[in-house]
Amino acid sequence: MKRALLVLVLVLSGCGVQPSDPIGGSQATGALIYLIRTYDNTLVPILRPTKHQTPADAALTMLAQFQAEQTSGYRNEVPTEAELMTVNGSTVTVPIDVTSLSTLATQQIVCTAAVPGPVTLVGGGQSRGPLTCPV
Repeated sequence: MKRALLVLVLVLSGCGVQPSDPIGGSQATGALIYLIRTYDNTLVPILRPTKHQTPADAALTMLAQFQAEQTSGYRNEVPTEAELMTVNGSTVTVPIDVTSLSTLATQQIVCTAAVPGPVTLVGGGQSRGPLTCPV
């Protein structure tokens, strides 16, 4: 009987933690880049941590610099020569001929640019688009 009474007292008393308002935190920072999942060739968003909010130009540079890690299960079709991409409105300027990019590389760039609406890729005297992110 004493044991049952003790259990009842413990259950009714709770843990003593009082409810409170949510505690605000800082906004998550990073660059959202799109890589290709190796096993099914699907484009997927990956958050790469950074210390500050990352503009689209910087995210595109991170994308071009990404070296596929065999153990990560992701790959990148954007050539490193395309590293210095810039975004101006809905146009992404690539320092190489955009017609030489694979379909997946083009989709990676369009999605990583994070431009609302269609994007046009320009580079090497050529253009592709308007294109939209398929993800």
